[in-house]
Amino acid sequence: MTLQQLQYIIALDDSRHFVTAAQKCFVTQPTITLQVKKLEEVVGFQIFDRSTSPLTPTPMGVVVISKARNVLREVAQLKEFVNNEKDNLTGTFKVGIIPTVAPYIVPKFAGHFLEKYPDTILDIEEISSEAIIEAVKTNQIDIGILVTPLEESALREIPLYEEPFVYYGDKAGMQDTVSIADVENKKGLWLLNSGHCFRNQVLNICNATAETNNIRFRSGSIETIMHMVDAYGGFSLIPKLVCNGLTDDKIIPFKEPKPIREVSLVAHKGFVKEGLLDAIRKEILAVIPNAFKKNNKTMRMKWR
Repeated sequence: MTLQQLQYIIALDDSRHFVTAAQKCFVTQPTITLQVKKLEEVVGFQIFDRSTSPLTPTPMGVVVISKARNVLREVAQLKEFVNNEKDNLTGTFKVGIIPTVAPYIVPKFAGHFLEKYPDTILDIEEISSEAIIEAVKTNQIDIGILVTPLEESALREIPLYEEPFVYYGDKAGMQDTVSIADVENKKGLWLLNSGHCFRNQVLNICNATAETNNIRFRSGSIETIMHMVDAYGGFSLIPKLVCNGLTDDKIIPFKEPKPIREVSLVAHKGFVKEGLLDAIRKEILAVIPNAFKKNNKTMRMKWR
């Protein structure tokens, strides 16, 4: 039993003629005849008495048609509700963001967002990628901001920007730009704690398996890692946004192809607040440097 079949029997009840009903539904007469017959097979009795002219509903058909009208009315109301909700930004929404992104965008965009949308409360928390994914899937948070792709079938990814990595460390023997080959298997790599997706990205770029420093230091802060490089030498890779405003002589950009990370909004595929997603996307992109590759396209889910 489908909504389309219910629409067909209502059109047939209104017109009492297969050809007229088919024209009203913009389908062929054989199509509507076949679908009505399939629906009758599902319910186990005839909905229309075809021996009369014009045809008429059977007694049980009258009941089915009445309930079909109620179902389609509820569906129409549900669609109207969803369409209204898509652009409603009023309320409190929970946002999870990974620690290697949060310090560099939240202080910049959050104030502007709340000035524009004073009826919206963003409850923002720094948590790991794994925790964000689980919380979005179980509706404990509404939106995640993290590195993608995730390959999670239940989640929808809306790319925000691509952020380049830069080399941070000793420049001895280095040129004005570095290549990925220059850092592959290079000794003295400092890394974040296990559990940070950024750690895995750096390991993959550097083709390494673990820190190669004599000091084993675990930190969840990129800034702390930079201080360890300053104090003990070695190097790390850091996101470009960390460097904004810095003139440190330890920073070297990568030559093409540059290692990058894609930062995205992530929501459950059932999340309907399209207006909220679009508003957050625009406010974040407004504070991202123009040199970054940005997603400036509105990517709204189509609700039928």
